[in-house]
Amino acid sequence: MEDWSRGWAPPTYRVDEHGKVIGRRNDRVPHNWGRWGDLDERGTTNFITADRLRAATRLVVTGEVVGCAIPIGEEMPVHPSRPSVVHTHWLTGADLVAGLVPDRAAGGFYGADDHLAMPLQSATHWDGLSHAFHQDTMYNGFWIGTVGAAGGARRCSTHLLADRLVGRGVLLDLPRDQGVDRLSPGHAITTDQLDSCAARQGVEVRTGDILLVRTGELPWFYSLEDKTPYWTGNHAGLSVTTVDWIYTHQVAAVALDNRTFEVTPFEKPYDVTYPLHSRLIRDLGLTIGELWWLEDLAATCARLDRWEFLLTAPPLPVTGASGASTTPLAFF
Repeated sequence: MEDWSRGWAPPTYRVDEHGKVIGRRNDRVPHNWGRWGDLDERGTTNFITADRLRAATRLVVTGEVVGCAIPIGEEMPVHPSRPSVVHTHWLTGADLVAGLVPDRAAGGFYGADDHLAMPLQSATHWDGLSHAFHQDTMYNGFWIGTVGAAGGARRCSTHLLADRLVGRGVLLDLPRDQGVDRLSPGHAITTDQLDSCAARQGVEVRTGDILLVRTGELPWFYSLEDKTPYWTGNHAGLSVTTVDWIYTHQVAAVALDNRTFEVTPFEKPYDVTYPLHSRLIRDLGLTIGELWWLEDLAATCARLDRWEFLLTAPPLPVTGASGASTTPLAFF
C-alpha cells in the first residue's frame, strides 16, 4: 500500500497512509464525507444502484437516441486560460498518394492515424471529484497533494466512474418553462425555479437521477462571430442556494449546457471563487457536467412530452484524471 504520509505536507497537519488529512473534519453542511465509507472515491454516483438502473432501462420505448455532446474541434468553447484543441493527422491517405511517406506495413496496407491534444475540462465533460478543493482537502477528506503532475489524481480520478454514470436522466428546461430562448446572463437558478419547472413538465426528480438543466447558453456562443462577450460576460447557472436541494434529492450527477455550471458573477458572500463547485464536488461528492448540448434533447422531450429517459454518459477513462470528456446519449 502506498505510504502517503511520507510525502510533503505542511507542518500544520499530517497525511495518513490512505492519502487523507489526519483529523480534518468537514464543518460545512450538508456533506457526504464517510457516507459510503471513509475511502469512497465515487461520491453520489453510489446512488445509481442496480435496481435503479434496471428501472431506467424500461424508459426505452420508441428507440430514439439523442446525442448531447458538442463536436470536438477548434470551433468549440475552450477557456482562454487553457490550451486550444489540437487535432492532427500524422499518417494520411494524401501523404501516401503523394509518396511522401512509405507504406508502413507489408502487404500493401494503407491507413490514417491522428492525434488529439485538449484540456479535459473542455468539450462536453464531467468535472471529477479531484477537480475542486477547499482547506487542503477534496471529497471525503483526501489531501489535495494526492493530485500531482506525476501520476495525476491518485485519489478520486474520473476513470473510477467509467461504469457509473448510466441511469435515469431528467431534463429541466428552464428557458422553455419561463418562455424565453435562453436565460439572461447572470440569472441565478433557484430551487423554486427547479421545482416549478419539474411540476409543469410533470416529472419528478428522484434518488439516483442524472439531472440535466438547460439554460440555452451554448447556441448563443455558436451564434457569436466575436466570442469576447461569451468569455468576458456573465453566465446563467445554478444558485449556490441549491446545495441543500441537490443533497435532499440525492441525485447522482448534475450537468448544464453552460461553461461555468454555477451563476456568475458569484453570489455574495462567498469564501472561495466558484463556491458551488466547492460545495457540490468537494462536500457532496457530486460529479458535475458542463458544456452539454441540450437543444436537441429539449426538442425531443417537448415533442414526446417526456422529460425522463435512459442516459449513458461515462467519462473517457483517462487514469488519474480530474475531469473527462463524455459523449452522452439519451434513449427514449
